[in-house]
Amino acid sequence: MITAPRFPGNRLLRGGIMWVLLLTCQAFLPAQEANSSPVFPVERHEELRQELVYDPPEEEEEVEETDEPWDFNWNFDLSPTTSIVLLLLLLLPLGYLIYRMLGDIEGRKRAKEKVAEAPLSIENIEEEKMVATGVAPSLLRQAEESGRYDVAIRLLYIQLLKELQDAGHIKYRRDFSNRDYRQQLRGSKLLPGFRTVTADYERYWYGKYPVDRLTYRTVHQRFATLNEGIKQSRKFSAHA
Repeated sequence: MITAPRFPGNRLLRGGIMWVLLLTCQAFLPAQEANSSPVFPVERHEELRQELVYDPPEEEEEVEETDEPWDFNWNFDLSPTTSIVLLLLLLLPLGYLIYRMLGDIEGRKRAKEKVAEAPLSIENIEEEKMVATGVAPSLLRQAEESGRYDVAIRLLYIQLLKELQDAGHIKYRRDFSNRDYRQQLRGSKLLPGFRTVTADYERYWYGKYPVDRLTYRTVHQRFATLNEGIKQSRKFSAHA
């Protein structure tokens, strides 16, 4: 059976006929108003649009962060009575400190006045008695505080003679000279030190050379060193 070929033109023709029929039917239908809608009226739509007002959300203020972990409020509301009490508590230690400082100054002043009122008497120095019993520390301190360094050196020398006699290095006699004591110490390790302090004693006591505080400290240290050597010699003799 032989069929006739199909051409695309037939399909186009049928489509055109259908459009013509639709347009013809629309011409006979009643026209609808442009501003009416059976489902949602235009007036209602406008009302709804006016009622809907969009308000954007308010932005939250950012809280500034600080590096300090604690934030204290130092504003204290104190009553007058509390303020007075706190002020007194702060002033009492300060007042006590000032009182102590003034007391120390007054005590030193009185001590100096006592020394000035009772001057050191050279005549009261009994050499023989002091060599036997020893020089009182208060007497030596009185000579130092009054600035009589020449008298203090003499007292140091008398105490040295006592230490040498007690250790058996010399024999004391009132009429012996310093040369006699050097002769007794011949061959002893203490002789060089004794010669040094004897020269100081003769210079500042018999020679009347002025002695200041710094010079006295140097001489006092020489006597202390020699006395320490005497103590060491006693220990060596005891063990021997």
